[in-house]
Amino acid sequence: MKKLILSLAVVLAASAVPAQQLTKEQIKAQKKEQKALIVKAKEADKAITAGDPASALNTIQDALKSPLTNKDAFVWYVACKAKKGVIDGENFKRSQGQAFNADLLYNSSYDIFDYLIKCDELDKAPNAKGKVAPKYSMEIVQMMYENRNQLFNGGAYFYNAENYDAAFKQFDMFIKTSTLEPLDTLPAVKDKELNANAAYYATLCGMQTENYKNVLKHIDLAIEEPSFKENATKYKAMAQVQTGDTVAWVQTLKGGAKAFPANPYFYQSLIAYYQTKNQPEEMTKFADEMIASNPDNPLFFFVKGMVLQESGKPAEAVEWYKKTLEKDPNYEGALANLGLCYTLLAQKYSQENASTNIKDKAKLKKDKEVLNGYFQEALPLYEKLRQLQPNKPELWVTGLSNCYYNLNMTDKFEEIEKLLPKE
Repeated sequence: MKKLILSLAVVLAASAVPAQQLTKEQIKAQKKEQKALIVKAKEADKAITAGDPASALNTIQDALKSPLTNKDAFVWYVACKAKKGVIDGENFKRSQGQAFNADLLYNSSYDIFDYLIKCDELDKAPNAKGKVAPKYSMEIVQMMYENRNQLFNGGAYFYNAENYDAAFKQFDMFIKTSTLEPLDTLPAVKDKELNANAAYYATLCGMQTENYKNVLKHIDLAIEEPSFKENATKYKAMAQVQTGDTVAWVQTLKGGAKAFPANPYFYQSLIAYYQTKNQPEEMTKFADEMIASNPDNPLFFFVKGMVLQESGKPAEAVEWYKKTLEKDPNYEGALANLGLCYTLLAQKYSQENASTNIKDKAKLKKDKEVLNGYFQEALPLYEKLRQLQPNKPELWVTGLSNCYYNLNMTDKFEEIEKLLPKE
């Protein structure tokens, strides 16, 4: 299909069409309507003074929606005052131990910031002469400051009520206000710990609703707080993979594995990824980087063993599991995996080398010695694991029973056979 190309004449003709001109009657009608809406705004202002902010909010709505008046800072300022009146009323009830409408209180606390931000924008806009002469700056900042913490409280309220979308909105606005001028110069607003708390709970809201864009929106701010860093980094990785950002996900996993080596999520996810992509060289490189970054941590040696084991190299994995146990003799994962590697080596030898000629006694003897050697290596590993975790037989019962059986340790095999899972 050919592209449709407009001729220059058509473009010029289109650009020359004048905007629709209003008649004098229409202009007159608009001015009349505008005046009536401003009168309503002033009536709303009086209602606030009279202590009826709810009525004021109803009265001001038409002026907020009409294009004739919704660019007027005064209209939005009145709306802000009305919202503040509603908030103050509910807060007063709460302070007196009276029943109050929590949903109304916190939703109004959110709405007032929408109003304040809009009012501030219009208040600082140049007038017809190009001059900027704000009228409400001090009042706007004061209302922002007084109501900001209500956003955090509102986030907590909705979070506890499991209304995670509403909670996210509150925490999101709380964080947004920390960058608003001139609020951002106030120490209480710049409080990193409080802002990081809001960011972390906004992240949790995103996780609860599986809205991974919301998870990522403030995640880096949450990560800045040490107490949230590990979990927030994990959530960041989980969100990145869900949004298809594989490159960023892998980088987050690598950083998480180095920063939080005791958390299996990071290194196990990386290993699984490299396995799926059939990239054993990347797995090995990753393990080597981990060892270089902290040579005293047995976990990194364990991971190197896992990488080799999962790559089908149990003999090489044995050496790294041994190094792991040199650093931590009670490392349960290394005990279990090293025992398994010996079992795998025995199976491999049996499949590839064991003689089927029963008359070749010398070969049969040698094969038995080799196979017994593997099980003798595995036996103390599983026995130690049993001592460390007597209440978790799933870690050692199968391996230990194999050792007892192949080493003809009949009494011990019969004793442990009772613990094997029933088929």
